[in-house]
Amino acid sequence: MKRVVLVAVGLAAGMAVGFFLGVMVTRHGGPTVVIHNATDETVRGVSITTDFHKSYHIHGGYIPESEEYFIDKLQPHHTITERMLSHSPMALTVRATTADGKELPRQKVYVAPQGVVFAWVSSDGITLQYSPQLTINDTRLTVRRDQ
Repeated sequence: MKRVVLVAVGLAAGMAVGFFLGVMVTRHGGPTVVIHNATDETVRGVSITTDFHKSYHIHGGYIPESEEYFIDKLQPHHTITERMLSHSPMALTVRATTADGKELPRQKVYVAPQGVVFAWVSSDGITLQYSPQLTINDTRLTVRRDQ
């Protein structure tokens, strides 16, 4: 009887670990934001805010939720990559503050659950470009071909 209980506990623990590893492996497909500081000065801060409908309200309808990513002190002419966690369509809002404290006009783009958003931060403003066919795997940039 003790062996049966031990086997059952072992199977349950193995299934739980397998489930969490599976979730971690499948979480890699969200959209990616590539931010480039095109100025000669350090950008004080860049924030990326997602706006998507994730959870269902008990009385009907979806509750809008958001996530925020913050990059502190992006060095001149450096690029940083952030992967979003959501696997649903969303709006991305990018804000930036220059070295002298000037807040650049925020920019917003709507994206699918995959693809790459390029954010170019200059002293004049932020430029966004979205490419749904591109994906970033590690350090390689690849083009997905639709069937």
